[in-house]
Amino acid sequence: MSRSCCVDPCGFFCILIVWSCMVYADYVVIEWLVLPTFDGSLWGAIHVILYNTVLFFAFLAHLRTMLSDPGYVPIHKVSQTEIDNFHRRELRYDPDYDDYTSESAEDNLISTNQFVGRDWNICTRCQSFRPPRAHHCRICNRCVQRMDHHCPWVANCVGQKTQKYFLQFILYVAILAGYSVALIITAWVYHDDNGITGRRGPYGENAQHAKVIHTICLGIESALFGLFVVAVSCDQLQAIFNEETIVEAVMRRNTRRRRAPKRPKRELLGEVCGPGHWTLWMLPCNSLPGERDILRMPKDVGRLDV
Repeated sequence: MSRSCCVDPCGFFCILIVWSCMVYADYVVIEWLVLPTFDGSLWGAIHVILYNTVLFFAFLAHLRTMLSDPGYVPIHKVSQTEIDNFHRRELRYDPDYDDYTSESAEDNLISTNQFVGRDWNICTRCQSFRPPRAHHCRICNRCVQRMDHHCPWVANCVGQKTQKYFLQFILYVAILAGYSVALIITAWVYHDDNGITGRRGPYGENAQHAKVIHTICLGIESALFGLFVVAVSCDQLQAIFNEETIVEAVMRRNTRRRRAPKRPKRELLGEVCGPGHWTLWMLPCNSLPGERDILRMPKDVGRLDV
């Protein structure tokens, strides 16, 4: 689960914003919406338990995304002999071979000599070999397998081993946003002027004004975060179903390479979220490693006979 520390001041600031907004939302929901509206009712306890359960999973998914290894490629330093063999080995392959490469605009790669096996290449920033569909992150300063993007809101890359937790996080945030809006509407529909937050209640108009301010802030927060995570989730699902990351989509626009044939959507989701029933995909816990999680460094790179 652990990973090397990524020095990302912007990411740490974004994390503080996310956590603060989630804690504030919980405070408003409990103190200003649920308790005054469902005072002494079983529904109040139910809403508090449900809301905080979803909030707990959102925190857990966020922590897993933030602290997990996104799929760093092991460093395998390139010697001059390996580079020479690398150049000679490329000549054995068909130059018209049509598949994704790991080249991106952010990388200073050896542009014409890319192939180690059939589809491995060299990242000159890491000075190491890397597998297909791996890309170099300038913030993490490492190559990441199936890197989609570096997300400042989790201060980590969304890659092969963190995409599942990132999807869970945005799902739970979307649920919290919708739940908050529903509670806001319910609280004002059943607002009691004689209640705790009512104008004629024990705390007078000050309590009602405070409730108005808090519900407006929570409504704006829920709308902004809700719309944002919906847009991000659409991009993520599209990338999964198209079997290409954002980096690969940008690369494909500038080339004539064809995309691989599409596979069933459930199979693609299972590849990201792990084996097992789909209900287990929503739990931010480890899944059994699949074939895609096993990275084998080429052992014969430096021993090529020519």
